[in-house]
Amino acid sequence: MMQIKSFSAPRLHEALALVRQELGPDAVILDRTESKDQQNNAVWSVHAALDTEAKNVTLPRHQQDTSSNSLEASMQRLEKIAVSLGNRDVEQYRQAIARKPVRDAFDHLLGMGVSAVNAFEMAEDYAKQSPIAMQALKWSKRINPQLERTVILFSGANGAGKTLLAAKLATHYSLKGVAVSLMTTDTNRMGGSDVLRSYAAILGVPFHVIRHEEDANQAKLESKSAQLVLIDTEGWNNRHASGLRQQMKLWETLGCTHRILLMSASMDESDGLAMLKRAQGLGLTDIAFSKLDETSRPGKIVNWAEASRMPMSYCSFGPEVPDQMGWLTPKALTAILVKQYRLQQDDSEEETIA
Repeated sequence: MMQIKSFSAPRLHEALALVRQELGPDAVILDRTESKDQQNNAVWSVHAALDTEAKNVTLPRHQQDTSSNSLEASMQRLEKIAVSLGNRDVEQYRQAIARKPVRDAFDHLLGMGVSAVNAFEMAEDYAKQSPIAMQALKWSKRINPQLERTVILFSGANGAGKTLLAAKLATHYSLKGVAVSLMTTDTNRMGGSDVLRSYAAILGVPFHVIRHEEDANQAKLESKSAQLVLIDTEGWNNRHASGLRQQMKLWETLGCTHRILLMSASMDESDGLAMLKRAQGLGLTDIAFSKLDETSRPGKIVNWAEASRMPMSYCSFGPEVPDQMGWLTPKALTAILVKQYRLQQDDSEEETIA
């Protein structure tokens, strides 16, 4: 069934925002016209359509089954970001922005890897360097293991930084007096558990290697008094994810309160898309980002988070333990983008001087 609606607003970008809010990102713009009202003020009218029976259509969030954690219904969002926004679309969004500071902000965001559709929504806040208030982005609730026992499992690609982030969190909370327990299911890779074992020894916290369901049950029993349990897992990638099914059996046994997908910001957009597709059905609850210090285009994490519909949690941006990590918030995201833009400007000025 094709749902067709008309939206009107004084400015084109406001009318487009209404389309996005009501029909979601898969709406097709049929036409856009400018006219005058009775007071001779400009009015933009946009006709948009949404095929609600098309395969894999993502309905607006208020029309979705909120109990589902599957990523399948949102993958076409990232596909749209990755392949369907050409130069013409970018220019249409730019022309819909009336104020030059906001247009400049839009261009800055594009340069940092934010898709045109997301940059359009973010530009107003970014121009004022205000916390990003983009409606489609979700934010995780900050953990508080002192008040509520928390079991966090990190999943993601080989080399994404899962072990390092687990070590950072273990050190951070141990120094606060929180009872921490460390676990790993990374047993097939030679030396896969050695780094986390070393951190556990330095911190003086329990450490468990989990190979089988019996190991998981025993580790769970021995960690009952821990306020924070951090679980490192075997890495996987887009071509080799054969062990995930066996891994998930162990995850179920461990009773995780959070299953966090950790994505390296040093990946390119297409690899990130493939990883999100591969992550479907893993029961992931949050998304986190590492290696933000290794990319000049941190805006890609906005696209990934918006497409996955998972709330953002941690970010990691360096090797120091327990420092160089933080909790992603609208304010923190804005600070990351502004900092990267300033670094790019400084590099450009140095090249000009040279």
